Amino acid sequence: MSGRQEIYMLKQRGSRDERSDKVNSLIILKNKIQKESIKFDKGIDIGTMHVLEKKMDDILFKMRELERKIENIRRERIYEFMEMERLAKKVEPEEESPRTKKMRAMIKSLLEEHGKLSAAQLSKMVKLSRTRCSEYLIDMERKGIVEGTTIRRQKFYYLKK
Repeated sequence: MSGRQEIYMLKQRGSRDERSDKVNSLIILKNKIQKESIKFDKGIDIGTMHVLEKKMDDILFKMRELERKIENIRRERIYEFMEMERLAKKVEPEEESPRTKKMRAMIKSLLEEHGKLSAAQLSKMVKLSRTRCSEYLIDMERKGIVEGTTIRRQKFYYLKK
C-alpha cells in the first residue's frame, strides 16, 4: 500500500470514528429519553416523548445508511488508487534489451545503405521474421527514427532526415 493510500485510510478511519461516536451518543440520548418517559407519570405528554423517539429512530436509521454509503465510496476510492498505481507502473518506459538495440542499429545501417526498403526485404537481410521486423519498424516509426510510405500494397521505410 502506498503512502497516499495510508494517509487516505487514516483520514477515513478518523472521520469514521467521529461518526461512530455521534451515533453512539444519539443511541445513549434515545435510551435516556425512554428511561425518563418511564419515570414520569401522566404529568408529561407521553405523545411528545413518542414523537421524539420516532425522530431519533429516523435520525439513527439515516446515519447508518450514510455510514454504509461512505464505506462503499471509501472502498471505491481505494480501488481507484490501486488502479492508478498499477497503471503508473505500466507507463514507465522499459529498458531496451541488447538484442533490440542491436537489431535497431542493423536496420538503421541497412536503411542508410539502401535508402528505402520494405519489411519483407529487411527481414531477409537481418534474418528475422517479417512480422518481427515490422514490429521493429513500427516502433522506430513511432519514435520518429524512420518514416514509411505505402506504394501500392507494400509499405517502404526510410530514415527520417
